[in-house]
Amino acid sequence: MSRLPAALRQLLLRLHFYAGILIAPFVLVSALTGLAYALSYPLEDYLYQDLKTVEPDGEALTLADQVAAVTAAHPDWAVTAVRPAAGAADSTGVLVDDGTVRESGAVAVVYVDPYTGEVLGDSTSYGSSQAGPVREWVSTLHRNLHLGEPGRLYSELAASWLWVVALGGLVLWIARRRRNGGFWRPKPEGRGRGRTLAWHGPVGLWLVAVLLFLSVTGLTWSRYAGENVSELRAALSWTTPALAVEQGAAAGDHAEHQHSGGTGSSVFGVTLLDGVYGAALDAGMSGPVQIALPTGSGTEYLVTGQQRSLPLQQDQVVVDTASGAPVVTEELRFADWPVMAQATNVAIALHMGILFGLANQILLAAAMVALVCMIVWGYRMWWLRRPRGSLVGRPYPRGGLRRLPWPLIAVVVAVAAGVGWFFPLLGISLAVFVVADVAVGLWKRVERPPADGDDEPSVTRRTALATATLAAAVGAGAGKALGSGGHDEGEAGHEHAAPGVEPFFGERQAGIATAVQGHALFAAFDLAATDLASGEALDAAAVAANLEALLRDWSAVSAALAAGEAPPKAAIDGADQFDAEAVAAGLDPARLTVTFGIGPAAFAKAGLEAARPSKLAELPEFDGDRLNPAWSGGDLLVQVCGDDRQVVSGAFLELRKRAVGRGTLLWMQEGFSSAPSGGTPRNLMGFKDGSANPESGSELFDERVWAVDSEPSWFEGGTYQVFRKIRMRLPDWSMLTAEDQNLTFGRERDSGAPLSGGGEFDHPDFEVMDASGLPAVPADSHVAVVHDAAMVRRGFNYDYGFLTQGDVSSDAAGDGHLDGHMHAAHPYDAGLLFVSFQADPQVFIDAQEKMAAGDRLTEFITAEGSGVYAVPPGAADGGFVGEALFRS
Repeated sequence: MSRLPAALRQLLLRLHFYAGILIAPFVLVSALTGLAYALSYPLEDYLYQDLKTVEPDGEALTLADQVAAVTAAHPDWAVTAVRPAAGAADSTGVLVDDGTVRESGAVAVVYVDPYTGEVLGDSTSYGSSQAGPVREWVSTLHRNLHLGEPGRLYSELAASWLWVVALGGLVLWIARRRRNGGFWRPKPEGRGRGRTLAWHGPVGLWLVAVLLFLSVTGLTWSRYAGENVSELRAALSWTTPALAVEQGAAAGDHAEHQHSGGTGSSVFGVTLLDGVYGAALDAGMSGPVQIALPTGSGTEYLVTGQQRSLPLQQDQVVVDTASGAPVVTEELRFADWPVMAQATNVAIALHMGILFGLANQILLAAAMVALVCMIVWGYRMWWLRRPRGSLVGRPYPRGGLRRLPWPLIAVVVAVAAGVGWFFPLLGISLAVFVVADVAVGLWKRVERPPADGDDEPSVTRRTALATATLAAAVGAGAGKALGSGGHDEGEAGHEHAAPGVEPFFGERQAGIATAVQGHALFAAFDLAATDLASGEALDAAAVAANLEALLRDWSAVSAALAAGEAPPKAAIDGADQFDAEAVAAGLDPARLTVTFGIGPAAFAKAGLEAARPSKLAELPEFDGDRLNPAWSGGDLLVQVCGDDRQVVSGAFLELRKRAVGRGTLLWMQEGFSSAPSGGTPRNLMGFKDGSANPESGSELFDERVWAVDSEPSWFEGGTYQVFRKIRMRLPDWSMLTAEDQNLTFGRERDSGAPLSGGGEFDHPDFEVMDASGLPAVPADSHVAVVHDAAMVRRGFNYDYGFLTQGDVSSDAAGDGHLDGHMHAAHPYDAGLLFVSFQADPQVFIDAQEKMAAGDRLTEFITAEGSGVYAVPPGAADGGFVGEALFRS
C-alpha cells in the first residue's frame, strides 16, 4: 500500500476509533430507545385495542350523533376535530380540548362506538403518527430522555456522528485485505480480536445503508443541524405544502380556554359534519381522515388524509359551509407536492416505522439490535487491544494528518469546516477531541523526548499548524450552535423558520403577537412643522407627504433589517459618510421586530382627521400620575425589539436618520426582559408579569387585541397601543415583607399563582377565604382590580440607576426608604415600560381608573410618561405600514 493511502487510512482509523469509543454511548442509548419505540407499536395496539376496535353491528350512526354522545359524556370538553372510523371494526376518535396543556403537545381524544354511540374511553394522541400515551412516552425518551431541550443534545450528537462512523467503517472494511473471504458474510476463525472483527465488519456492511438513512432523517428533528436542514429545504423549495382555513371571530365563552391551546366549535358546526365528510369523500378523499372543525363563527372545515403507510394518503381539502351546503373550495393532493417534499414525507414515515406497518417496525427493531451488537463488538475489540497489565485498550497511533501533503490537508480542512458548520455538535465535539489530542501529544513529548528511531516524530511547526487549522475548522459549528434559536416540535413538525428572523411583512405588524424578545427601544417622533431647508411652515398636505414618505422608508428599512439584509441607502447617505448598518454588521437579526404607531395629533397635523380611528384620543392624566412632557405623547411611536441590544440600537440609528427633515425625536426609552425557558418574565418587583395574557394566536387573544368594530376601513385589523413609563419605588418596596408583597399583587411571588390557589394561569377565585376569614385575594390587590381588563401586556423592565440630576425625576424628593433614609439628591429610576395592546383604549382607561381608586400597588408606582397610538395593520410584501391610510 502506498504512502498516501496509508496516511489516509491511519487518519481514518484514529477518527473511527475515537468516535466509536466516545460517541458510542450516545448511539447505544439512541439504539436502545429506538428499539423500544419500534416495539411500542404492537404493544400500544394491544393495550388500547378496547378503545380503537369495535364489533361491527349494522348501520353506523351519523358523525353528529357520535360527537353528541361524547359531548354528553364530557360537556366541559370542547370538540376540535373528528377522525371518522376508517374501517368496519374501527372506533371513531373525537379530539377534544380537555383544558390540559401537555409538554409534548399531545391532545386528548375520546373514542366512541360508531354503531351504538357508546363512549369507549379517552386517551391522548400525539404527533403525525397519532401515538398514544405509550408511544408518546417512548418517543420523548428516544428524542430527549425526558430532559427537555438539553436532552435533545444527546440524540443530535448521536445522529451527527452516526453517518461519520458508518461511512468510515465502510471505507476501512472495503480497504481491508483478507485472505479467506468474509467480506459479505461473517467467517469467524481463530480467536480474539480477529474473530470479533469477522462479525463486526460484515454486519456493519449490511447495516450501513440503514444507519445512514436513520442519521439523515433523524437530523430533521435535531436542534441545530435541523435548522440547517430546514434552511436547505426552504432554499430548494422542498418544504411540505399545506392548506389553511380562516379562523372565525370569538364566540361565547369558549375563549376562556386560551391556556389549553385550542377552542371548540359551535353546535351548528357539529351538525354539518356528515355533509362535510360526504363532500370530502365525493372529492376523492379516502382512508383514515381527520376533520378539523371551524372555531367561533368560522365556516371552513379542513379535511386531511391521515394514512402514512403505503399507499400514502396525505391529501387535504377545505370544505366551506358558508352557503349552507358543504362545498369543496380548495384541494391539495399529495401527488402535486414537490417531489422532494414527497420523498421527505416518505422517508420520515419509514424512520418512524409506519410506512410498511409491522414489517417496517420489525426491520427497525432488527437494525437496532444489530447496532447494539456492533457497539458491543467495537468495545470488545478495544479491550482486546489493551497492553499487558492495562484495563483499557490503546488507541491507533497519531500522525496521519501530518503525513499528508499540504493540498490534501487543505481539502481535509475544507471538508471538516463544512461538516462542522452544517452539523454544529459534530464540529464542536471534534474540535474538542483534536485540541485535547494535540495537548496530550505535546504533554507526552515534554515528559519523554522521542528517542532515535521513535516511530512518532516530534511535533513540528507544520504539524502544529495543520492540527490547529483543523481544530479551528471543525469548530465552525460552535458559533452556529450558540447563536441560533429553535423549538421542539416532536413528531408533528419538521419545518423550522430561518434562525433569528421574524418576518416584517404580513397581515399584522410584528412585535405584537411575537414572543417577547430580550431588548426593546421605544422612540416617539413629532412630525416636522417647518421645511428643513427654507424654514417655512408646512401645510397639512406637506406634513401628510412627509408622514407617508417616512412610513414608506421605515418599512423598507425594517423589512431588510429583520431579514438580516443591508437596508436601502438613505437619501442623506453619501459614499464617504458613516453608515448605520455597520453597527450590526455580521450579527444575526436576533428576531428583530419594528412596530409603528400613529398618535392622535398626527391626523390633524396631516389633514387626515376624517381618517382618524374613532377610538383614538389622548389619554387623560389619572390620579397619581406625575407625567413629564419629555416622556409623553408623540405623533409617531417606533417600537424596536430584538434579542441582541446591538441589533436593536443599529436598527434605531437607521430609522432615526431617515426622519431628518420629516420628524424630530421627542423621547426614547430602553428596556429589557428575561424569562426562563417557556416561563413568564418578571418585573423588577420580583413578580411575574403577563400571567393573565391569552396565548398568542388564540381566539381570546384576537378578540382582545385586534380592532374590528366601527373603525375606518384602512384600520381594519389594527390595534391600539398604550405606552406608560412607570417608575417603581423599589427602596420602599424592598422594605415590605414577602407576605405584604404577595397581598399587594394578589399572587404568590415565586409561583405566580393567585392567592386563592391553583396554578399561575388559573383565574383567581375571589370567593375563597383565608384562615382568618378574609378574602384570600384582597379586593384592593392588583389582580383583583385589573383581572378583567381585556388587553394584552407586552412590557419591558428598565433600570437607569441613580440619577445625577434631581429635577430629571418628577418625584425625586419623595423617593426614600420608609425608615426615613432619602434619595432625593440621587433618586433611583427603575421600573416598567408598560405596553399594552387592546381593541379599544377605553379598556385601559377603565382599568387605570380602577387602579387609581383602590389598588394598593399604586403606593409603590408612579406613571411618568404616557401615550396612546393607533397601530395600523401589517404591510403586504413590498408595501409599507399605513399604506391604506393614504389611499382611503
